[in-house]
This record gives sequence, structure tokens and C-alpha cells, in this order.
Amino acid sequence: MGERTALFAKTVLTGSDLTALHDGCVIVNGGQIEAVTTREAFEKENHDACRHIDLGARTLMPGMIECHSHLCLDARVPNHREDLASSTECELTLTALKGLEDDLLAGITTARCLGDKDYIDVTMRKLEKSGRIVSPNLLVAGVGIRGSQGFSYLGYPHSGVEEVRRTCRENIRRGVDVLKLFVTPGMVAVGGDKFIPNYLTAEEIRTAVEEGRRVNIPVAAHCIGGQGLADCVEQGVEVIEHAYFATEEDVEMLVKHNTWIGLTSGIYLDPDRESALSPAGIAKAQYGREKVFTCLERIVKAGVPFVLGTDANHALLYREVEYAVELGADTLTALKGVTTNAAKICRREEEIGQISAGLHADLIAVDGDPLENVSALRKVDFVMKNGEVFRSAV
Repeated sequence: MGERTALFAKTVLTGSDLTALHDGCVIVNGGQIEAVTTREAFEKENHDACRHIDLGARTLMPGMIECHSHLCLDARVPNHREDLASSTECELTLTALKGLEDDLLAGITTARCLGDKDYIDVTMRKLEKSGRIVSPNLLVAGVGIRGSQGFSYLGYPHSGVEEVRRTCRENIRRGVDVLKLFVTPGMVAVGGDKFIPNYLTAEEIRTAVEEGRRVNIPVAAHCIGGQGLADCVEQGVEVIEHAYFATEEDVEMLVKHNTWIGLTSGIYLDPDRESALSPAGIAKAQYGREKVFTCLERIVKAGVPFVLGTDANHALLYREVEYAVELGADTLTALKGVTTNAAKICRREEEIGQISAGLHADLIAVDGDPLENVSALRKVDFVMKNGEVFRSAV
């Protein structure tokens, strides 16, 4: 079962609403949270066999959940998109190992991977479960599905419902957690938001949804807007990833269908990402920045449920939480985008995403109070995953 450990902190964010517990204590046993209590209540009982970790004035909270990652990409590396086409499996594996370790040490204890080459995500999940690599817990999508005429650095080309069905079934055979479609372009060229093409038919999208439903596996779709967005919503896609150019009509449809959005705002809003883009990529980001902010702000203010991801900007998930607040989300809702709501979209809400008895001991400690200022997530001093400490400044 492992050594029982008591973690003490000035503030502990507990339960599904991240309720602040002052002078709190979390008891961990065998990789799970055994109890959540106060320091005073703990000290009144006999816990002689319990190891103590005092986190001082820090805030103890659930480990963050990255809802949109790719292991074969690292957005911090120049020309990462262009180099993907010529990279060997060995090179991609090294990229994955580096990004995974950086993610975990930054407080990301679970990562939802949305399509990688050569089933590298499936392999990394196996290695993580056996303890052979330093990594967050992984949820994987295997091979991403794109139209044969369409966009994606990571999706494989498909034409027709039977090709889509075949790949869905092979992914399911390999034990994926989510099926991933690439429906539209990723970024638009200057003026390209006036018409956004879609590269999969409604029938192809519906085929993936049907195959997933047979085995209770959700479908996520890379989609920035246009007819493809309507097709995804109407055919039952659970999460629309990006939605950069969603119109007012699109937002009304999203609200009506209670469709979730995977916000990856930094691709457009973070100027620091431009250092790793080609000149064409920089032009696209700068052209779309103001337009995308307006569209995503509309989504957030309309109350469309969302989760947060970096799209391979490893170790920088905190920036997405900050952008969610800039777009109009309150701090609690933004934090839920990487904790309780993220766990719900991962279909792991009974295992991760909150500090409650019986859940996995995935915990991080940060300086300051993220409920007051989400930028506290920038400084993670303590990381525990499955009850094991991977980072500690204590």
C-alpha cells in the first residue's frame, strides 16, 4: 500500500468546487487520497506512522489536466510543424519524452493526447503505467483522422466512411481513450476566415461518432469554424477543439446542444509562440489574433462549457488559464478548465480532478492563492502523481 503521508498547507482547494479549506491536511495512502481534514483535527489523532510534508503558506490543489496535447510536437521548438513530416520515429520519441517530463514537473498530472504519429502516445502510456518514464498519466487517441485532401500535421489521410470506420476500429483495438478528427484547417491565411473549408463529410464524422458510441469512447474534433463546426455538433461530437472563428450563430448552436469547447487560445493570443513559427505562421497568428480573441470571448461569455489545453506548448498550461480569465471567465471556472471540468471531459471525474477521499493522489502546491490570481499556477513547487512525489521544494 505504500507509506501513509500527511500533507499540510495554508490552503487546500477541495471537492468539485475547489472550496478553500484553511490550515488543511490531506492524508495519502497507497496512491489515493485517504482523507481530507484540518491540521488541528489531524493532530488530535494518533498518526505516528504517517510521514509529514509541510507545504507552509502554499496552496495545495488538484494536479492540472492538460486537455489538448500532442507528444510528437513541441511548440517551443522552432519549425516544429514543418519538421514533423521528416522526423523519424526515434526523433519523435525523444520529443515526446522531453515534453512529458516538462509537463509533469510543471504540475500537469494528466495529459489528454489528441493524435500522434506511429501510435507513440499508446506506447508512452504503456511505459508510463509501468513506471519506465517520467510522465503525466496519459489519455490517448492513437491515429488522428483527416480527409485525404485536408489539413493536419498529425492526422492520417482518409477518404470515405469505410476508411474512417477501419481506423476507428483499429484505434479502439489498441485501447484508445478518445477518437480524434481533423475537420478544418488549423490557422487561416490573411483573409482566410471569410470561408473556412471542411475536409470530412457529415457522414464520415457520424461514422466516427457511431463507432465510438459502440464502446463508450468520445470523439473530439479539430475544428476552427465554418460548416465543419455545424456538422460536428449535429453529428454528436463531444468536444470541439479550438473553435477560433465561431460566429454568433455557432455559439447559439453550441449552447443549444451543450457542446463543449477545448480552448487552446495561446496558438493565436500568445505572441511568444511566434518565435517557433515559420514566417507564414507568424503572419497567420498576427492576422487572426484580434478576430480570434473576439470569437473566443463570445464563447466564454455565452457560458459554453470549456476545458483548456496548450496544443503541444509543453509545461505552459498556466498560460491557458490566464487567457481564459482574459476572455471573461471567472477564476473558479478557469481553474475548473484544468481540474474538475477537465476530468469530466476525460471521463475520469471519479478518479482525478479534485481533492476528495477515494480519488487518485494527484496533487500540486503553488505559491499564492490561484482563486485570487490564477497566475499563481506559474510557480509549482510540489508535484505528486499517484501518491509519488516528483517535485518538491519543501
